[in-house]
Amino acid sequence: MSGIRSYLAPLIVLSFTLCISPVVFSAHISDSQRAAIAAIMEAIETNEQFSGTALVSVDGEIVYSGAMGLADIERNIPNELDTQFRIASATKPFTTLLIYQLAAMGKLSQNDKLSDLVPEYPAAKGANITVSHLLNHTSGITGEWRIEELEDIERHRWTQDELLAEVASRDLVFAPGTNDEYSNYGYFLLGVIIERVGGASYADQLRDRICDPAGMTHTRGDENDAIIPGRALGYGFDYLHGPQNAPYLDMSFVFGYGHLLSTVSDLNHFAQALDNPAVLPEEYRSMFFNECGWTVQCIPVGNGSRRVCGNYLSGSINGFASHIFRVEEDGIFISLLKNLKEPGAQIVVKWPDFIASRVLAVLYDEPYDMPRKSAAFAVFEALRDEGVEAGRRLYAELVEEQDSDYYVDAEEFRRLAEVIPALRDITPLLGGS
Repeated sequence: MSGIRSYLAPLIVLSFTLCISPVVFSAHISDSQRAAIAAIMEAIETNEQFSGTALVSVDGEIVYSGAMGLADIERNIPNELDTQFRIASATKPFTTLLIYQLAAMGKLSQNDKLSDLVPEYPAAKGANITVSHLLNHTSGITGEWRIEELEDIERHRWTQDELLAEVASRDLVFAPGTNDEYSNYGYFLLGVIIERVGGASYADQLRDRICDPAGMTHTRGDENDAIIPGRALGYGFDYLHGPQNAPYLDMSFVFGYGHLLSTVSDLNHFAQALDNPAVLPEEYRSMFFNECGWTVQCIPVGNGSRRVCGNYLSGSINGFASHIFRVEEDGIFISLLKNLKEPGAQIVVKWPDFIASRVLAVLYDEPYDMPRKSAAFAVFEALRDEGVEAGRRLYAELVEEQDSDYYVDAEEFRRLAEVIPALRDITPLLGGS
């Protein structure tokens, strides 16, 4: 894996409304704390537990930023701080902001009906769906998890009219405003509304009203056929074969809800811009942070029992994931973008608490362990590559003799035994010999 490249520079951090446990915190970050965070990230890279970019700031000052892993594994091209990643559902705040800007201009209202704004959407359903319903996922428009043929249709090259017809063909799953269900299709429709009402393409409005004012030079819509210098490739992690090319996704399918590329630095510029009422009108600020996708998540602070709660935003798409965590009261910002995803358990590729918990421990001066490697996966690899006896020998060395470079998690052994059942026979943790 490539070496970490670290950068220090100023940053203004966005504030959020949140709950936070009473942890003593000093806004002054010492050189030793900066070095400790860098050491954590270096250990994570040495352990091959993350591929992407990371940034940590406090009260507007970047205390760590760096890149690790490979943007293109086949060509051995490393990730850099300005490598562009698909940010998946972290696209949604941009769509939300463009809608609120149009509302502030008087070009639409949150109570406007979908069927009035997009006449192609059936009036029998759309007359009862408002812009507000689309923003807060209460429209009744289906979530993607209900679409059985999703893997097929996400590979298709869609025109906007074709995708609009596909969305309009789906039955509502509940009456608008009576329940909630996370709906990517709803945000596609918001993207359509932005273009119809704004009188320009989503890309042009994004550039003119958000990116240019904020100084964001590496944020744009992704296109499968475009030549985009510095764009990372996305990978999935397979326990038997290692990194694999992510399944193909045509970016036309995720317009409005997952189609943007960005960098951790640009996301920070975005945060800075959101403190400007000319970008995010004050009357929409509370709704922007509290009703349209942000959640409150509590993360353990190192080894102790304390937890810090902050506003959390995540996104996941084929081969990529994004993670943003902010603590308003203490001005903390943590952002991670990655291009290597492990399904489910995240035994090998860690995300996100594994990293954030240790960073928070450094910032709050609490005890923490340095990142260690998974004993379960090391034994799994020995069994996979060299056979049962090699697996038993390594189990004895790492688990029974308690190698300090590895941690032991019985649940990880159990999950990996589902891939190679012989692993169950190696470890007493699962009733083996």
